Amino acid sequence: MTAVSSTIAERYTLLEKLGGDGTAVLWRGEDGPDGPRVTIKELPLPTHEPARVERLKEAALVAVDHPSVVPVRDVVVADGSAFIVMDPVEGRTLEDLASAGPLPPRFVADIGGKVLGALAAAHTAGVVHGDVRPANILVGPDGAVKLTGFGIAKALDPAGTPAFLAPETIAGHEGTPHSDLWSLGVTLLSASEGGNFFQRANVAATLYAVVNEQPVIDRTPGPLADVLRGLLAKAPQARMLPDLALPLLAQAASGIETPVPIRSAPSRPGLTPPSVFAVLAGVASMLFGFFVLADAMLIHHAYLVHEHWEPLQLCQVTLVLSGVFSVAGGGLLLANVRRGQVMITIGGGLTLLSLLLLKTLGEAEYLGLPLQPGLTLDLLGIVFALLLTITVWFVPAKRPAVS
Repeated sequence: MTAVSSTIAERYTLLEKLGGDGTAVLWRGEDGPDGPRVTIKELPLPTHEPARVERLKEAALVAVDHPSVVPVRDVVVADGSAFIVMDPVEGRTLEDLASAGPLPPRFVADIGGKVLGALAAAHTAGVVHGDVRPANILVGPDGAVKLTGFGIAKALDPAGTPAFLAPETIAGHEGTPHSDLWSLGVTLLSASEGGNFFQRANVAATLYAVVNEQPVIDRTPGPLADVLRGLLAKAPQARMLPDLALPLLAQAASGIETPVPIRSAPSRPGLTPPSVFAVLAGVASMLFGFFVLADAMLIHHAYLVHEHWEPLQLCQVTLVLSGVFSVAGGGLLLANVRRGQVMITIGGGLTLLSLLLLKTLGEAEYLGLPLQPGLTLDLLGIVFALLLTITVWFVPAKRPAVS
């Protein structure tokens, strides 16, 4: 801290310099001789344009009702600078605190939760901050966190601070709540990892890094890392919103980690073994399908093209399809019970339909191979198709769990 004694606007006295980042200086001051203490932020004015000064006053005096937002009392312009007079705040800027290196993750998460709460309240009120960065966050010795600078950057320098700009802002879009979330993500990342990942030697390189490079998060653990990744999504609509980020920040600030269940084997359904019943039914269906195909080719000559009437040709084709469905259904039953059941049922139904129609035609050569008087191989196939179709639906549809 640097002690001074300077009066502005014949009213406010600057007492001690609390910090600064090259674009703003924070002072401890008082309102009049022996008056109440105040905190004053000094901002250089690029020009003395009256319109810009009015925009600054209007933006600075925007009221956001939240414990982590510092109320602004007055805006004074003097000696080419703007002085934002606020309620007194004891503490140091987050930039000052992080200048010595990475801060503890729990401490960063606590700050992040309070600042995000202030931003959520502002966004609900229709206010976009536009300049979230460590220099605008004050941390008191009692743990109180205050966010300053609402709307000031837009009024004074619409270009903003390059290393904290969101990709869409660089592309020329107006600041939105989503861009505030990005800037908060960069702020917390800088505090937790020990330096702004996007900061480069010049503005052009910095802006390129923001738009094209993914930040490295290797010091930050657990839920805080998840929040940082969520806030730093390049697409605005993909960023983590406060209702999801706030509980994670609270969890990170408490130091409680969510236990990860340990599994002895992958729990994905595709990797769990089929039941014994499913294996037996599947093999039976595939064997039956091969039998039907052999019956169609060898007994009913389905592979030949004769000058038969059309119903006979249709029966031959249907019989071939029934064999194909039975084979495919048996294999599918081992991977997906429900789909296998449906396909085997279709195969059984086609088998029944095909063989009954072939016998209805009255052609002796299509009655199938006789096994004994009154019983042919086709009749045996019909019985087996009925039994298989009924039995397969008793296979449990749910795959057995892997313990």
